[in-house]
Amino acid sequence: MSLLCEAWDFFKILLQRCPNNGFEEVAQLSIFYNGLKHDTKMNLDATAGGTVMIIDVEQATRIIDDLALTNYQEQHGTS
Repeated sequence: MSLLCEAWDFFKILLQRCPNNGFEEVAQLSIFYNGLKHDTKMNLDATAGGTVMIIDVEQATRIIDDLALTNYQEQHGTS
């Protein structure tokens, strides 16, 4: 999956299918982040003003949600 929006949607579906996975939210964020391509990580980090992995989980999730939405809109020509 090369698109952030597709990767984020897929990851959220996996989490919904296994709600009792035993991973804390910060570990889930780390798993998602570490599975991304370098360029996508750089975009997330730039948006976070550093590295997305040092901000709180809620803020990091909002950043990912916002960038995934923007990515989706760019790919589908919507706004």
